[in-house]
Amino acid sequence: MVSKKKCKKTPSLDASRKATKSDEISIDDGISGVKGGLEGISLSSSETGSNDVSSFLFHSKSTKPSFRLPFLGPISLSERGSIGAKISHGRGLITTRDVSSGECLFVIPSMFSADAVEVRTRYLQEKINGGDQAKVVERLAEDHIVQKVQAACDLLSDEEIQPSAAGRARIQLNAFILQMNSERVLTIENPAALMGNLVANESSTIPPKDTVNLDKGTILGIIRRNGFGPDFHNYNKIATCWTERANSEHCYNRVLGIYPLAAMINHSCCPNAVRVFGSIPTQNGIKSKKEVMIAHANANIPNGTEITWSYISPATPFAVRREMLLSKYGFTCHCPRCAMEDEAISKAEFQGLFALADRRWSTRDSNLCDQRETAISLVSSIERIFSTNQIPIESQRYLRVSYGLLYIDSFNAMHSLNNEECLKHNIQLATQLHFSFVSCNNASTEHLSILHLCYDLSSYLRTIAMKGSDPNTIRWATSQVRFWTDQLKIAHMIRYGELGEDLEKVRDAMKHSKMVVRNQDGWYLAKDCFI
Repeated sequence: MVSKKKCKKTPSLDASRKATKSDEISIDDGISGVKGGLEGISLSSSETGSNDVSSFLFHSKSTKPSFRLPFLGPISLSERGSIGAKISHGRGLITTRDVSSGECLFVIPSMFSADAVEVRTRYLQEKINGGDQAKVVERLAEDHIVQKVQAACDLLSDEEIQPSAAGRARIQLNAFILQMNSERVLTIENPAALMGNLVANESSTIPPKDTVNLDKGTILGIIRRNGFGPDFHNYNKIATCWTERANSEHCYNRVLGIYPLAAMINHSCCPNAVRVFGSIPTQNGIKSKKEVMIAHANANIPNGTEITWSYISPATPFAVRREMLLSKYGFTCHCPRCAMEDEAISKAEFQGLFALADRRWSTRDSNLCDQRETAISLVSSIERIFSTNQIPIESQRYLRVSYGLLYIDSFNAMHSLNNEECLKHNIQLATQLHFSFVSCNNASTEHLSILHLCYDLSSYLRTIAMKGSDPNTIRWATSQVRFWTDQLKIAHMIRYGELGEDLEKVRDAMKHSKMVVRNQDGWYLAKDCFI
């Protein structure tokens, strides 16, 4: 057992601010109720500051935030065509200095969010029998946010009666509208002021008539293009959970949220940032319904570089990614990863194998026994192609990530054989997969799953080695356990920040992620509910 340690004491993100009192508004739980409300909040651009966001993650520890929201790190808005800008499409966020992997980019509350408890209640009341239950959950979540936006519009009509609430509603609606790609939206002449608008920190620059007349179709369009749905579970898994656990208190805690500033971030299949969702703790440390998004760099980002993240799961084959991005977001990705994968799988001699792998990927949740055996065969065939060096090393890494879920299925199937040689083969192959994720989509959910698997495999191999008498085997197995422990720690301190450099908090994050990603019902057994 390791005692609680602190490597060094670091200052808070913005410890100098003083709280000011502000009334809460009922139209949403995002920007209201935050320490200090909206009054007196200045955007933090601290060059040095703790990455300790644990208060938004570990509510079972009853910790309190050491800084005020919103927190904005070394980032700025820019747009394609601007002098010196490297934006891939439309608007985007860029770094204002060199940023290290694991550094906090921003911590922002949602502007509007669907109350998961309310959406679940409505879902159960509809008593869905058959049909697409996932679509029902998504519709109910969207409708809940639509109602909140419309309620904010209604407040503007009663501005003389409720001036304070109407003022805050105007700020929220202004941020909501600024997500649109429309001629009436201002260009980025003053990035700092526009960023302030996007996190509800500045007074509205949009005339009242533009916000009051928002119709449901326009609102839905903004939500569907810019909303952040369930990252860890999809709507189908949420529907299944709510149906099978109708009387359970431990259910998924978020479904859909609006984060206008985060919506400015463009997509890349090989991103340099990763996001997680937490919630704003109450004064007694109990988890609240007020969700918050936390973004960290998952790679070293040079000054002036665009910040990107993946709109979809990174462990998705190229052809499926292209179809998903085009159908939902209306664009075709031309990032380096897509270009290199397209070239590799288009070779005539490989088309049949990767087409088969795509089909297997799309049906991986059915007929698990047969599917796992197929996964072993497919992964072996893919690795044989890689061994011939006909595909560049970088393309190999990208393809391993794309078919990462097949690799996991293969590992699980081989692990069930309980054969020491199979386990050693698994850990060698998993090491390749780990470094593939490091090169693209570092510290993603799928990457954490691979790391926990490798740690479990190495621990099991060490247990076997300790039963023998060969000191070399014992040393090798022990070194493997230490290596994967270090890799887990590094990945978690990238995804969740340094957590105040408190090793106990890092360990808590590792325990939480293992519970969630390595157990079928782990999410419902975890003490904390961050994603």
